[in-house]
Amino acid sequence: MHAGLEKLFDKERICRARVNEELVLLSLQDIKKLRVFSGHLDWSLLDCVPYPKFVFTILREPTERILSMYFFLRESAKALSEEQINQPWYGGHKAALQWSCDDYFCSIAPGFRGFLNTQYDNVYTYYFAGRTFRGHHDISDQQARLKFSDDFIVELALKNMSALDAIYSINELSNLERDLSRIAGRSMNNSLAETKINIGESDPAKRFDTLRELGATQATFDKIEQMTRLDRQIWEKFCR
Repeated sequence: MHAGLEKLFDKERICRARVNEELVLLSLQDIKKLRVFSGHLDWSLLDCVPYPKFVFTILREPTERILSMYFFLRESAKALSEEQINQPWYGGHKAALQWSCDDYFCSIAPGFRGFLNTQYDNVYTYYFAGRTFRGHHDISDQQARLKFSDDFIVELALKNMSALDAIYSINELSNLERDLSRIAGRSMNNSLAETKINIGESDPAKRFDTLRELGATQATFDKIEQMTRLDRQIWEKFCR
């Protein structure tokens, strides 16, 4: 997506911050000079953008998203040096490469469980319900205290998503390409569907087979099922 945006808009107007930790370092004066924001950003931070906005998101089938991320981390870890992989910020990469599938997905270690919750556990639902990547942490805490039901959290996510200008599926990007070309006043040389970064196996069934080859038991598949149970409602609402 970001590579596609760079083909449509002037690079100096595209925000270089791709994650929250980078975006919060920018001053409001810096932000006012920019016109395009793309990345894993808290939706709430985009409220600081002071001019009219076209805010959209792209969804991926939830199980496919989890499998894709897991195998991406495994492959990325193989390219890291021993010194790099032992750095704390590569903990997810290291675990994906070195732990068994069951130990990885079913971990109850508090620190690593937080990583799994943020990166894997019904990410769409908790993000859109809380408008932040801390959504799982913030909302699950309230869920325990205030007895929020899963249905309530899904409805909250859907309500917030109704404020977005557009929602697209990664399986059909032609509508997004059309809308962005209209906004930019120019067309892309290559379609978004052809602009692929970090290409890997795209068949979820084959990825499940690979998990089994790696020793995954039913515990792993049950955990993946649990970590997509709410997001599947989001997906079916907008993309089925």
